Amino acid sequence: EKKMDEFQIMSLFNSALISNGLYTAAAFFLLWVAFRGALIIYNEGAPLFNKILSTIFSLGIVFVNLRNAALLDVNWQSTAYSLSQLDNLSEQGQRFVEFRAQFGEVGVPEFSLIPSDPILLVWWITVIVMLMGSTWMKKS
Repeated sequence: EKKMDEFQIMSLFNSALISNGLYTAAAFFLLWVAFRGALIIYNEGAPLFNKILSTIFSLGIVFVNLRNAALLDVNWQSTAYSLSQLDNLSEQGQRFVEFRAQFGEVGVPEFSLIPSDPILLVWWITVIVMLMGSTWMKKS
């Protein structure tokens, strides 16, 4: 069994950060589009069918963003776990593992759409409430 070395593990992590960043930028743009659509519905009104489509679109975009955040977290977990399995780890590698350990156990990674960070969880719930409120509440 051939193990990767620290440089290879960190290179893979940095590659994952680049692709995750690109997906996140696109997904946040689509989140902006969802907010624009919800605000137009709130300000100008819309038929029920349009509200249903806006809801599906908005929730889909929230799902895409949650998936991107989950992929980032699992890549971060995987990197810390892989580094922790090496026999000789540099000081920087050790700090990476220790930093990750502050956010949870460094073990075999698990994928979850529910953010482990309570602040992010509240933020995403707020986003959903804002989108659904703008779509379904009547303008007073």
